[in-house]
Amino acid sequence: MASIVIEAWLELNVVDRQVAVLRLSYPEWKAWYEATPAGLVWRAEPTWQVSAEQFATGVRRRLERGNPVALMADLSRQRQIVHSIPRPPA
Repeated sequence: MASIVIEAWLELNVVDRQVAVLRLSYPEWKAWYEATPAGLVWRAEPTWQVSAEQFATGVRRRLERGNPVALMADLSRQRQIVHSIPRPPA
């Protein structure tokens, strides 16, 4: 089974591997890239509805960067912000 997964991974081009890493690392975000005349643009949107409170604390409804490393850094920061928001008592 592992060899099938490895073979499938190796068949992906570099850009598709990068987006796969983003998706696996940040499943709470929908990540993709688009080709533009200026080059690839890397985008992500949360898979949930961002609340007014989350937005006020810095959670964004859409991220857009020029490379996957910058997008990953932003996604990491977004995760930190979300986890820092106090949860109401149950």
